[in-house]
Amino acid sequence: MIQKWSKTLSTFLLVSFFASCADKKEDNNALLAGLLFLAANQIKVNTASDLVNESNDDYNQNNWGLITASTLNRFVSDWQANKPSHITGNLIILQTDVANRRTGDSPGRKPYVKADPEKGVYVYLLNDYTPSGLPSGGFRFNQTRDSGLFKNSVRYQANGEFVDDWLNTYGINPTKDLIVFAAGTGNGIIPASAVTSSSAGLAGAIQDITRGVYWLRYWGVDIKHLAILNGNLRSNFVLTYPTQTSDSRSTLPAKGNFSVKSIRVDNTIITSGLEDIYEIAKNNLEAQIPGLTTKQFLIDARPTSQFGAGRSAGIPGNGSTTTYITTSWDSQGAPAAWGASGDLNIAETAGKTYVPFEGNIKGAVSFPWLALFEGFTDAGGVADDAAAEAAFNIGYRYKSKSALKTIFANKGYTSGATVVSQCRTNFEAQVNGFAALNILGYPSTYYDGSLVEWTSLVASHPSSALNKVPTDFKWRTDLASVSVFDYNPQDPKPAGAAGGVIDRVKSAEVNLTATTTKKFIQEDKAYK
Repeated sequence: MIQKWSKTLSTFLLVSFFASCADKKEDNNALLAGLLFLAANQIKVNTASDLVNESNDDYNQNNWGLITASTLNRFVSDWQANKPSHITGNLIILQTDVANRRTGDSPGRKPYVKADPEKGVYVYLLNDYTPSGLPSGGFRFNQTRDSGLFKNSVRYQANGEFVDDWLNTYGINPTKDLIVFAAGTGNGIIPASAVTSSSAGLAGAIQDITRGVYWLRYWGVDIKHLAILNGNLRSNFVLTYPTQTSDSRSTLPAKGNFSVKSIRVDNTIITSGLEDIYEIAKNNLEAQIPGLTTKQFLIDARPTSQFGAGRSAGIPGNGSTTTYITTSWDSQGAPAAWGASGDLNIAETAGKTYVPFEGNIKGAVSFPWLALFEGFTDAGGVADDAAAEAAFNIGYRYKSKSALKTIFANKGYTSGATVVSQCRTNFEAQVNGFAALNILGYPSTYYDGSLVEWTSLVASHPSSALNKVPTDFKWRTDLASVSVFDYNPQDPKPAGAAGGVIDRVKSAEVNLTATTTKKFIQEDKAYK
């Protein structure tokens, strides 16, 4: 085994080092030192192709990756008798929320999968993890970090201290246990009439659970110890298996002492830095990037209406959520229209700030994430209110493997290409990336900074204060060679009853002396 690891690492080390010599001489010593450190510590460095996991054609046959409600029921009903042969530990089920959040669901639907601690079955909520410095909205596996280029603004993979603390809070040993992520119902209490206008929000819990798998794989956890439930618990488990549901969940155990340092695997290839994406765009999806195949398939998982240039940039009248599409790095949640004055929008909630330009990365294809779920068209939409209701009642399950393969082919995927997923903040892209990597078995990586990062590197915005880089900056993105774009004009709202002057468009601060856009990844390699 050590010989295999050494051979893999030696090959990767040499390819990485010599491929970097052309235009990153200042980083060669650091790169070589880091790779030699991994070699000395006998850490296997995986490529994107090493991480593929192809699902069975029949999802019911999967014991990891994408599993069905019938498989979860089999596990929960008698874990000791039905656990997969490679699992020696517990079944840990992590719900995004309760499974009865639509108005009228209680008490007919119970909120949790039934725990059975005597047989090693534990059930928790993701929001049971409440560390100090918790990001607003709950911990969803990301953290504000230093990429070298951006600091104290964009969120990337949460660091080693977070992953160890998170695992130990739940008492998880990811080398022994099976971790199953499951969406409950969706985000928030859902009135009976809200489904037709809330598909993206309700299905958003699938983004959270697929990101959980992505994060743990980044930190070296084997896919055979990870799973997500296909579709939410409300529509796919609770009523079908009522005896396996409960009104209560497990109590958090005493803190464990596991560390991912003991997993001698480096899967950081699954996360791409801006410099990688820049090479992919500049080289027309044929960039020579160590760890990736020689051709790339770049997808933009946002809704089609948010893709491309040609939209009317600016805010007519009181503003429009279809005009400014991509909220800035310091604005959480979906775009919101502004009011006529002050710093509140027309819904009387805090207004959003927006990125310097709209558009997409050159070479990306529009690939809406909702297109991958049953009940939605292959364009990611629903025909009418009845179709939206039907999609909700299905519970946002992935379409069949054959249907997913057809969708990818129709979007332009060719065999052997590395799927590179991105969106606004790398959450919508999790749905597409999971399908590529863990259902279809295509080599895949994700652009963690996504468009909130990409769109801040402008040099020629009409409002000069937004230009954070010089015209010759090596990673400038407002260029036709790497982006399709229209500038978002700065349209500050005057002082009013609601507050002072607000600049709606905002750039993250840039370190112009940066030699890497992957500092956080280098730190995570060193954590091992």
